[in-house]
Amino acid sequence: MKLINNISIEAQPMSSSAVTRQFTVEGDVGAIFSLTVTNEDGHFYNFSEELDKEGALVTAVAFAAAGARLASKTIGKDGVYAGEITFPAITDDDVYSIVLTADSYSDTVLNPDLSNNNVYVLPLIYKYLDTTITFSLSSAGSASSYNTLPSNVTTTGISSSVSNLNTSKNVIISWPVTLSESQFVIAKQPQAIDFQFTTTSTSKTAGSSTKTIEVASLKGLSVGMGVAGTGVASGSVITSITPGYFDSSKSSDLKDFYVVPKVILTDENGIESISDDEGGTITIDKSSTYDAGITVTFTGKGNTGASNFNNTIFNVENILLTIDPVVTTTDAAVSSSTTIPLASTNGIKAADTVLMTGIGVTAASPHVDAISAGVNITASSAQTLENGQTMTFTGSSRSATITATITILKFGKDDITLTLALDNILTVA
Repeated sequence: MKLINNISIEAQPMSSSAVTRQFTVEGDVGAIFSLTVTNEDGHFYNFSEELDKEGALVTAVAFAAAGARLASKTIGKDGVYAGEITFPAITDDDVYSIVLTADSYSDTVLNPDLSNNNVYVLPLIYKYLDTTITFSLSSAGSASSYNTLPSNVTTTGISSSVSNLNTSKNVIISWPVTLSESQFVIAKQPQAIDFQFTTTSTSKTAGSSTKTIEVASLKGLSVGMGVAGTGVASGSVITSITPGYFDSSKSSDLKDFYVVPKVILTDENGIESISDDEGGTITIDKSSTYDAGITVTFTGKGNTGASNFNNTIFNVENILLTIDPVVTTTDAAVSSSTTIPLASTNGIKAADTVLMTGIGVTAASPHVDAISAGVNITASSAQTLENGQTMTFTGSSRSATITATITILKFGKDDITLTLALDNILTVA
């Protein structure tokens, strides 16, 4: 009786590109085995080991519906059979099952440490799509005032499901933003925390004047995330997260008891397993009244939120918001007057921080006290100016530029969109 003692192949998850992995089967000289590899679609790997008339290796589609295997291979005098498997590039996540069998007709069996029935199923090998991080802009409160926002900026890297090692990939952002009407001023300089993302879950039960919400999934949630949904108090924030659901029958005045239900999961091979339900209970900072089955939207912010959500880690460096000066001309002469007629008042705001400069303007750089749209502005001090004189206004505008260098230290397990909230940094009048 001849023994197959071991099979070795790297089981680390793979990235989306084509990957070739070596395998070895160890055993007694003359032992005979077969090897079958299938993917999640039930397609079989073609071990193409025949040579054509030119002596070249015959090539075939890596995985095909027709049954195929590496059949009846004999272990040589060194006690090892070596081969390779090429896992092709993918367009969606994939998983592979490898099965080693001993050819019992040839008096070969698997070592009992591997199997007692001459069949050994190796641990599944996973292949994941690369992760895409998207940086975008949005305005919830003043969307109608903005012209078309600049295009998203994307970058792609190996998912942390494949490798949890840190990387370093720079993304350069330069976003010009303009208004079609009104004007904006800088509310504050942007920070990493102003990049936000959202995820959703569903309420399992209704709540009345309560600060707790039972949701179908806690995946990616963390303390500090914003919470929104029909009936959820505006501006609510997660203050705590508890796996499982409240059980009144087991709770007391001294302690609340939460039960984590068990669920049955079925993997790609149809094998069932028991796992903890991924849902649970969140506590928010404001009492709310809501129905069962509502969509609850959670907003995460900055690097901390993204890291907790899906293992995305990034640094924002040299981020800067600048607004362009408004340049226009007088359209009539002014003699010792605070009323300054202008060819255009677009982008000019009446504020102590909006200053006027130009040839002939007093050195004090007067600010703008009032505006008659499209006609004139009222300056804080009287001026004497010629017709057609160029005037420059700083502090408000209809155009701005956002620049930043973002370093991706780790691509998360799946795609994420990080949106810079314009309403946090620009106030549209």
